[in-house]
Amino acid sequence: MPPSEKLILTDILKKRIESLGYPSLKKFHQDRPEIGFSYELLRQVVYGGRVPRAETLLAVLRAMRFPPSQVRKILELCIRGFPLEERREPDPAVRGDAEERDRAGKAMRQESGEPGVSVPSDNGERISPPQPGEDPAEILAGLTRSLPRIPRRGNEDFWETLHAIALLAERKASRQAKREAEQPLLFGKEPEAVYHFLVRKGTVPSYMSKGEPVPLSFVEGIEYRDRFRGALLGAGIGEMLGRRSQGLSPKDVEALFGRIESCGGLAEADAGSPSLLLLARVLLREKMLDPDAAAAAYASESRGGGSSGGEFARNLLERGYPWFEAGNPEPSCAPAARIAPLALLRAGDSRRMRLEAGIEAAITHPAAASIAGSVAQATAIARLLHTPAGGLDVIGFGRSLSHAVSGIEPDRGGRGKSGRPSPTLWRKLGTELTALLLRRADIEEIRELLGNGPSPLEGIPFSWACFLRTPEDFAESVLSAVNLGHNAEGNGALAGSLAGAYRGASGIPDRLLAGIPWRKEAEAAADALLALSRREATAS
Repeated sequence: MPPSEKLILTDILKKRIESLGYPSLKKFHQDRPEIGFSYELLRQVVYGGRVPRAETLLAVLRAMRFPPSQVRKILELCIRGFPLEERREPDPAVRGDAEERDRAGKAMRQESGEPGVSVPSDNGERISPPQPGEDPAEILAGLTRSLPRIPRRGNEDFWETLHAIALLAERKASRQAKREAEQPLLFGKEPEAVYHFLVRKGTVPSYMSKGEPVPLSFVEGIEYRDRFRGALLGAGIGEMLGRRSQGLSPKDVEALFGRIESCGGLAEADAGSPSLLLLARVLLREKMLDPDAAAAAYASESRGGGSSGGEFARNLLERGYPWFEAGNPEPSCAPAARIAPLALLRAGDSRRMRLEAGIEAAITHPAAASIAGSVAQATAIARLLHTPAGGLDVIGFGRSLSHAVSGIEPDRGGRGKSGRPSPTLWRKLGTELTALLLRRADIEEIRELLGNGPSPLEGIPFSWACFLRTPEDFAESVLSAVNLGHNAEGNGALAGSLAGAYRGASGIPDRLLAGIPWRKEAEAAADALLALSRREATAS
């Protein structure tokens, strides 16, 4: 469906919510429990521009009490007819160009009597154009001009407030000077120095003294060019497919898409470059992990977003925090989802890979669980790169690699309300995942028991399970992750990087590769990372 038609549908639905007297979509959903769809599904259709299956769109239009004539027009515009009807050659008026369809959409809005007023936001408040921030130099100049003319007598409250602001400014300037003084301690961004600096500051745990090393080395007889390309392409395809179902429940995914089977019909935003390419570009430019460069790349990409990525961007770019203070302390598997390029670069050096994987995670999510997840995923990708076809130990894979992260997360034998030991990634990979694979649990049961949310304690084990259930079938490994929604974007990337590293680019079906705009860049990056990795392995 062309973007112009999606905008027409979104505009019509927004105006309909307003004309029904609801201040927000959330209020409409709360008042109409009989609609049978979750709020997240409605939000994706009304605000996100998603065009669902015909049956789902018909149910939404009827719940919004559109007259039958308008229902038919909207379905003709978006889906070319009612569901379950035979496909007819569309009317020439509908088959016209985008300009004619725009006029059709405007005519529908006029027919329903809906005025062309500004659209309320998701919480009911009207969205006003963003105002540019004041220039600090202008603020200072204004104060310099006005303060001498304000007498103290009679304005005591004002001057007390100004004094408090001055003290606050001094404290901020002092903290900034302290941060700048700490910078030389990073010693030219050498990973060892950066790691010890972060440990001394309490930003990260001393993860290099935890866990057990996993030996890595290049093996004769493996087509590494195919494997390296597969890891990057697989992670990118998984992330791209997962963007469609991100935040949705499995029921919502089915209602919107039926089942996601390929990259066909992706919106332009969904088909954009995956986050792992940001890291790949930094690694290839610097020939090492440069935290400053990586932080700048992540911040510029996520600036303006409302997620934790947007908060990281504001901390770094607007509030002036250094990269080692700008991250979100909440655990997330986002670092693990983009770690594939680093795993390729350090595919022959286990210690350096662990060291830099933890630092890379600390840039945006310095929690111990995030670091453990990043180390585990990088180790898994590297191990699979060196595993010959048909030589994968499916049952023992999680247990053997779980020891690489043992002790990184705090574990003092605490127990939850159920009396069971508090979960750690080490336990989930080594015990729970292994048990589910042993009894061949289906993917729905695995999701119920492990979870598939954004926490590393859910996303990493769940994604590994998606891969290990069908290690010879790339498509099934990735599609199992993305069709169950929730943190589908991250889980798709995690499962895709594992499946791609093991099966190679040659094992990815053509329907998942067709039309990817960033494919050539990913393949070129994989080839360059392979050359660097082999060179370092030979030198050591």
